[in-house]
Amino acid sequence: MQVRSFEKPFELVDYTQELLLVPNKWGLINELGIFSNESVAQHSVTVESAQGTLGLVTDQVRGARNTVNSDDTRALRSFPIPHFPLDDAIKPEDVQGKRAYGNADAAETEAAVTARKLERIRSSHAITLEAARAYALTTGAIYAPNGTVSGNFFTDFGVTQKSIDFVLGTTTTDLLAKSEEGIAHIQDNILTGEVVNEVIVLCSPAFFAKLIAHATVKEAYKYYTSTQEPLRNRLGSGLYRRFVHGGVTYIEYRGSFNGTALIPAGEGVMLPTGTVDMFKTYFSPANRFSHVNTLGEEAYAFTYRDPKDVEIQIQTESNFLNLIRRPAAVVKVTTSN
Repeated sequence: MQVRSFEKPFELVDYTQELLLVPNKWGLINELGIFSNESVAQHSVTVESAQGTLGLVTDQVRGARNTVNSDDTRALRSFPIPHFPLDDAIKPEDVQGKRAYGNADAAETEAAVTARKLERIRSSHAITLEAARAYALTTGAIYAPNGTVSGNFFTDFGVTQKSIDFVLGTTTTDLLAKSEEGIAHIQDNILTGEVVNEVIVLCSPAFFAKLIAHATVKEAYKYYTSTQEPLRNRLGSGLYRRFVHGGVTYIEYRGSFNGTALIPAGEGVMLPTGTVDMFKTYFSPANRFSHVNTLGEEAYAFTYRDPKDVEIQIQTESNFLNLIRRPAAVVKVTTSN
């Protein structure tokens, strides 16, 4: 399309389709379905845990006092749900005299401006949820950067996190043994009666690169063709490379925000997938009278026109808590060289 240039009034310039630069919306944790969503009607959740015990029944002389069964040990833990508000506004000058995006012949509209702002806000809430889930998995803590709430699931549940050093800089490291160590720990500590069928590791790019370049990995895939060939082909597709070794799926996670990686450099987190209730995201209701004691939704957006007709306010919020209900089954993996 050709339009008149305002810088050079007597010249025509070609006008092309708008170029909209949208930041990457890292959503791997959501895509993998690690966390299941649950709506609650209050701004905190209380978890009751029962520590069960099993014991072999011993024989007794008939007529003697029988062995007595013991009840489970129960504990209540309460966690507040953080509040994440994000507001914006539309002024008349955002619309007045403005050309519509991608169209040289049409004027900007209030509806189009509102839609763009809401899309940007929704994307911000989405990356916040993703970052908060990554933060919970890597630190065991509640994501609340301003400190409005605090909590660490390892501390609160009395658990010392298992950490495995893969020593990827040493060519003789037995990576299969490292994988088995993590699998065994998860199976022993999930404590749900489930058989863990799949274990994954969300890896930082540095950890993943060292893993697939390790001598034992190269040797294992040197002599036969498989569905993955790390020596010849790029692993996986899209943003995330995957590699299966020793019964564990290693996934490269390049997610970052403002230059900060969501998985710390040189680290990874090993965890089971497909579990019943190990990872939960709880959503609580909006801070509005109309939503009191209602079940929470993932995000809320409200628009209000100023009575003086000089501004349209956009108020949004998301209220969520990512809870690791069985933190003992989350393993930190590192490489010291």
